[in-house]
Amino acid sequence: MRAPRSSGGFTLVELLVGLAVSAVVLTGIGMVFISQAWQYQAHASRRAVQANVRQALGFVERHVRHAGYGVDPDRAILAYDSYDAASDSPGEGYPDGLVLHARDLGFRRTVTAASPGTLSFSPPLSEPLRRGQILLVLCPGATRYAYVTVGETTPEGANSVLLDVQAAAVDSPAGPPGTHFREQAVLDEPCFHQAAEGGEPPVLVKVVRSGFYVASFDDDGDAATPGGTPYLMLHRGVDLNDDGRIDGDDATPIAVGVEQFQIAYILNTVGLAEPLMVGVSDPVPWGESWSLGTPEEERPRLDDPYGSPRRLTRHPANIRQVRLTLVARGTKPDRQRTGDDVLTLDAASTEGPSLPSGSAAWRHLENLGASPAQGFVPRGGGFSRAVLREAIAPKNLLMRSQFTPIHRGGG
Repeated sequence: MRAPRSSGGFTLVELLVGLAVSAVVLTGIGMVFISQAWQYQAHASRRAVQANVRQALGFVERHVRHAGYGVDPDRAILAYDSYDAASDSPGEGYPDGLVLHARDLGFRRTVTAASPGTLSFSPPLSEPLRRGQILLVLCPGATRYAYVTVGETTPEGANSVLLDVQAAAVDSPAGPPGTHFREQAVLDEPCFHQAAEGGEPPVLVKVVRSGFYVASFDDDGDAATPGGTPYLMLHRGVDLNDDGRIDGDDATPIAVGVEQFQIAYILNTVGLAEPLMVGVSDPVPWGESWSLGTPEEERPRLDDPYGSPRRLTRHPANIRQVRLTLVARGTKPDRQRTGDDVLTLDAASTEGPSLPSGSAAWRHLENLGASPAQGFVPRGGGFSRAVLREAIAPKNLLMRSQFTPIHRGGG
């Protein structure tokens, strides 16, 4: 008689228990994976924001340090407090704008003929001069000079350029050069025509204009709209796209996610006196009106000694530090978190300690106010944010006289 064989396999109860345990284990593994992926993405986003704001601040910093090289200090820095890029006009609660000027190190020409409407020079251009480009014409010895603006884009190989004899339509960081750079009437003076009589000819150099501001664009990159993606923009003051206009369409994006750009200006002082700061509790005069609106007797001159009372006035030529504060955010919000708040003083932070309140004169977003314009509110929304501030000394504003550059190649 054969012995009975035991049945193999699992019972239904054992199979169900095994499936339940496996499901619990796999669910736990999946949750751990999702949590780690979310944490990795969140940290990657924060690192990207921090890298972006450092890169943006470093780019602006280099231009601020160079501002005023080879140009008069009264037109080296133009301030645009609370600039609405969508309407190209002053606004309320918007990021600030800043325009800097410095001489181009790689361009020099000899002027062969000059008039209020045209400049002729040699050698010919090795690259185009675009409409809106600022030129500086220096008489021998640089004791007399004139800033002028190109009126029409001039192609490579040309040896003359038409000058813009019209007043600028707007004064903004996204517009053409203004009154400071339209001194074409000065070209009638005798020193600009000595070459025709066998004397030393004038010298022609370029002035580089760098305008910085924040604009918000929707996902399609069309017109600025609240709630879009903010960018730090660079505008050279020239007709970059050759459409016959100098406007916001000629700007170049520098850094994505920069939603606040706040600027303060520390002016000259002597001894232990506390320096005057402009652009914190008080508005900054708009653009060229800051220098042009200053009474003539208070405007500093190139040959003024450093202790002159005119070098202690509330004038942009007396700026000794430019304090920049940038706020950058991630490009995509994370709806699982409230987002950082860098506007409210002593607000709790999701990463690290809360921002200090400080005094009213040194608060981190200057005179932005408690109600920024929509699309530029540095709080909430699920965004990671980073704040950087730096005070930069533009040493070239201490220049005491003009000078004629030496450049063997001509540019």
